Amino acid sequence: MRAVMADILNEVYENIFLDTSYGLRSGRNYHDAIKELNRIIGRCKVSYVLEADIKEFFDNVDQKQLMEFTAHNIDDKNFSRYIARFLKSGTIEEGKYHKSDKGTAQSSPLSPILANIYLHYILDI
Repeated sequence: MRAVMADILNEVYENIFLDTSYGLRSGRNYHDAIKELNRIIGRCKVSYVLEADIKEFFDNVDQKQLMEFTAHNIDDKNFSRYIARFLKSGTIEEGKYHKSDKGTAQSSPLSPILANIYLHYILDI
């Protein structure tokens, strides 16, 4: 079910995401990002290049904000409710259930597209 939901979200958002966004997208990878960086550096004067990584990103996504972002393009309330349930489903570690009020599970097929939706609104636009 989550893989199907990810496919639907990818269909909706792939045309919305910026061409300069490479992370966790189908048909794009870090090699593509490096090629683009090389193209820009070869064409323009560049004084510095900044590399950044968001520490524990998947563990700290603001779920409420993410749901607000998905509401911009997802009108189906039932579909949105499934996304919310996925986000709130929690984890089991060492036999103990841990409630989830932030973040998104890294092992789920939904997580990459949800991460890109979040980053699209937070960083790209």
